[in-house]
Amino acid sequence: MTIKLEEYTLPEHMSYSAFSTYLTCGYQYYLGRLLEKQEEPSIWSVGGSAFHLATEMYDRENL
Repeated sequence: MTIKLEEYTLPEHMSYSAFSTYLTCGYQYYLGRLLEKQEEPSIWSVGGSAFHLATEMYDRENL
């Protein structure tokens, strides 16, 4: 499958993370930075955040 993208000129200033994404995968840069499409968080990320919140709340109650 071929996707034709419009020509794009890189901005004059770019953050390190944006540049790193661009070098790793130009299409990921296009989706994330230009179209502002965000990845859905993985179940592991959501579960990890919930676990950290629960342990923090437990610790605060037991201080």
